[in-house]
Amino acid sequence: MTTNEQPSFHAIDGRGRSRELKAEAITVRWPDGRSLTLALPFADEGEIELQAEASAGVPVITLKPGACNLVMLDVAVLEEGVDLDDEPEPTLTLTVQNAVPEEEERKRLRPKKKLLRQWATAALMRDANVTLRWVGEAEGRKLNADFRDKDYATNVLTFVYDETDGALTGDVVICLPVVVREAEAQGKSLTAHLAHLVVHGMLHLQGMDHEDPVEAEAMEAMEREILASLGFPDPYAE
Repeated sequence: MTTNEQPSFHAIDGRGRSRELKAEAITVRWPDGRSLTLALPFADEGEIELQAEASAGVPVITLKPGACNLVMLDVAVLEEGVDLDDEPEPTLTLTVQNAVPEEEERKRLRPKKKLLRQWATAALMRDANVTLRWVGEAEGRKLNADFRDKDYATNVLTFVYDETDGALTGDVVICLPVVVREAEAQGKSLTAHLAHLVVHGMLHLQGMDHEDPVEAEAMEAMEREILASLGFPDPYAE
């Protein structure tokens, strides 16, 4: 693209058909007076502008991560005297189950629920009811074989059951003996590796994946950011 080329806008209808619009900016208007204007710079010069307006109150733009290539944008109006901090945070209902055989955990290796909640909440993007289940090698292998046709125990599995009423319900299953071996082999602390897998599993539950390079890059970037906020190192560093 040369520096004198102008980006183009396209309108897409409900059937996915695209029609190019001859414009330098595009505005979306709501019946209640809210509007959102997007203006693009010429080629690689300048910045993308996103401006919200409202007939009353102060417009507020909120960006929330969705899937790997999707960002949810909300345009709200802040009325006078209302604090943005009043917007409720996503709610996590966490249940922890332990099914690790005693011979596979002679000393307590599992983090306490308070710590697990902290890790899971750091990756929370929506209301969720999550069961985190610790399993041993046999159950981990059976679940991986039954649901993924892979005859071995893997470190973490996720299962989504319900997404009705705006809340997500699902399981994060972590095979403790596998994770202990991985942490030792990779020279990582067990706590850091477990935190990574809890975050990884939570992102999987909420729709993120790593089946292709683009998805993997987006998911790994989010994991690094979340773990850094929790005080853990980059889990993908060599």
